[in-house]
Amino acid sequence: MISGSNQEKAKPDRIITITQPYCFDLRGVGDMDCFEAELAACGDSSQWLIEAQYPANNIDAMERVGSPFCSEPTDPVVMDPAVDAPDAPPMPVVTLEDFRALDIAPSSIESDSGGFGLIRAHTNFFATEEPQTLNTTMLGQQVAIQAVPVRWTWEYGDGSEPVSNPFPGGPQREFNQETTTSHVYEDTGTFPVSLSTAYRGQFSVNDGPWIAIPGMATVASEPASADIWRSKSKNVAEDCDANPEGWACGDPFEAN
Repeated sequence: MISGSNQEKAKPDRIITITQPYCFDLRGVGDMDCFEAELAACGDSSQWLIEAQYPANNIDAMERVGSPFCSEPTDPVVMDPAVDAPDAPPMPVVTLEDFRALDIAPSSIESDSGGFGLIRAHTNFFATEEPQTLNTTMLGQQVAIQAVPVRWTWEYGDGSEPVSNPFPGGPQREFNQETTTSHVYEDTGTFPVSLSTAYRGQFSVNDGPWIAIPGMATVASEPASADIWRSKSKNVAEDCDANPEGWACGDPFEAN
């Protein structure tokens, strides 16, 4: 009768637990509709996070567990592998302070007419929206940091309230079309237009899964100008070919 065995039991795979941004999929691609809902649910200083787990030797088997939750920037985002495996290298962690210290390129301010507009008409500005990936070395390991724009805040320079949107806007399809980022000026003149863009961040160590950086970094853009004029119109029967100096044959816009 055999009362024992020298055969060792197979050791289970060590499970790594990380926290990921809920509004990014497992490939690190963000969803703008989700970002909009996230801002409404969690506010500026928090975001939707969700835990994910995977065996240490099989990242492809990673699964998200539990439900998304609003988390504060101070919450831990990764279980250091060295805790359960002393021989494993420590896991670099990119903090919100690290993220905000990065050289994140600001959005560019674009407009349909170089900032030129008419009084009491919709002057349209919009912004670029490209995610950015920055690469660095931390604790001797390769770290990729992604900054994804999620909110654009406009100030149109005429004393009106700032306007924040979870989308960058886009060109008008026709003159005087109202858009989500257009503005109506009630006076003529030149007005400074400013924009700040809020970025969500995530990081990846050695081409591993994306890990959340709770919180946001806000970056100001180079200001632009709105040059607002008024127009005059009048029904005339002047032949501008015969008389180029006739009324309405020149520039129909004037500054005041």
